[in-house]
Amino acid sequence: MGVKNLWDILDSCKKKLPLQHLQNKKVCVDLSCWLVQFCSANRSPAFLRDKVYLKNLFHRIRALIALNCSLIFVSDGAIPSVKLATYRRRLGLNAAEVAADALSP
Repeated sequence: MGVKNLWDILDSCKKKLPLQHLQNKKVCVDLSCWLVQFCSANRSPAFLRDKVYLKNLFHRIRALIALNCSLIFVSDGAIPSVKLATYRRRLGLNAAEVAADALSP
């Protein structure tokens, strides 16, 4: 779920570079950040039903592969039960939409 206010803390040292800057480099991608970004951008039922978020993910990955990037994907794994309420709130999900196997034991 991340560190609260991390991006605010790091804001002063960020750099915006063109995508081509990543050519021939190793790129580590936090998949959970991308998926939250896709899903929070459009919450319509059609967006989820048609799995547009997967299409967006495909196109981002394709663009990085076209730049000959070596991709490393990171995933959060199971959601700790203590963070589940925050997760649901951020994504606007109800209990039925969060799979039981997403919970950690």
